[in-house]
Amino acid sequence: MWPSITYETCTWERNPDSLALIPKSRRRKIAPTYEAAVPAEIATLSVEIPASLAQRIAEVEVSLARFDTAQATRSWALPALLLRSESSSSSQIERLTSSVRNVALAELSDKVPSNALLIAGNVAAMRKAIEQSGEIEIDSMCNIHSVLMKNTHEAMGPRNEQVWIGGSPYSPHEASFVPPHANRVRACLDDLVAFGRRQDIPPVAKAALFHAQFETIHPFTDGNGRTGRTLLHRMLATDEVLLHTMLPVSAGLLHNVDTYMTALNVYHAGAIEPIVECLTDALELAVVIGARIASDVNEILDSWALANIDRTGSASHRLPALLVEQPVVDVAYIASHLGITDRAARNLVDIACERGILSKIGNAKRGAFYQASDLLAVLEEASNLDGIRRIATR
Repeated sequence: MWPSITYETCTWERNPDSLALIPKSRRRKIAPTYEAAVPAEIATLSVEIPASLAQRIAEVEVSLARFDTAQATRSWALPALLLRSESSSSSQIERLTSSVRNVALAELSDKVPSNALLIAGNVAAMRKAIEQSGEIEIDSMCNIHSVLMKNTHEAMGPRNEQVWIGGSPYSPHEASFVPPHANRVRACLDDLVAFGRRQDIPPVAKAALFHAQFETIHPFTDGNGRTGRTLLHRMLATDEVLLHTMLPVSAGLLHNVDTYMTALNVYHAGAIEPIVECLTDALELAVVIGARIASDVNEILDSWALANIDRTGSASHRLPALLVEQPVVDVAYIASHLGITDRAARNLVDIACERGILSKIGNAKRGAFYQASDLLAVLEEASNLDGIRRIATR
């Protein structure tokens, strides 16, 4: 049996002056103590998965391996495209939304809505996770979190204060869940890291349990959900389930977000099957979404190639792959990444606009930027709930 979390009584102290600012109706509910979770140590726990679910996991892992192998042969970077969809979906689970275009623009300019900057941080964190190698350590978790929260004023590293979910902003007394006290976080993460190194658990099941335990620990002051979903990709890569690509796992979770949240909650009571099944479902859908995106992008790139009559070796033949990685660009970005002069880049942009590959956005105040509308449309559909359902039923 997987143990449920227990609770310990902790002291809640507030400065009398700050208490005076809190409404009386709220102040009455603030007690001198509160109950904080004490997560079970899981590094050496036996993991028992029902036979039917174990069979589904094995089938999903085969599908993941096939998808991964197929992406290794592409001449363009599918992971760069999918991480945008993944980052948008993960942020939507936290009710943080912005257009794919604005998120891509946020990587070149800070003159965009604040949500776009935050989601761009998620894109950067995903990149950081993909670039990392080796086992997951506390430092690697913190590095991902630091990249994610770059455009905020949140504290970095494991928290040194109490956090809670739901309830009142003034104290944890009415919260729906109170994660462990700050002085337990390091030990909990050490245990989690040890669990992540195990080789006796199917990778998908291990990733699901690692994720649920991470969310239970809630090691940071903010960004735990997005960091935790980013770590799902690190787990799958570390266990060599996905070697060449990534998948829009959060799109699968977003498709049935209530089930996902319920699975995380019942994990606290020692029920591990729901979160394992939830991730298995999400990965099944993520393979479908990933394959659809890859097919749609292939069609777009093929149509661009047919319109390209330039000589072999021209920078115009390298532009499409660059746009897959960064679907919003400016002249300086193209010049820098294709290794050409600003003048050549301007000419290339003009030709791409004539061929319908790029279109101009922005204004004199913000600067001249150009978007690959066809690619953005594919990403936009794969980054919202209605679009995900359309893709799944095609």
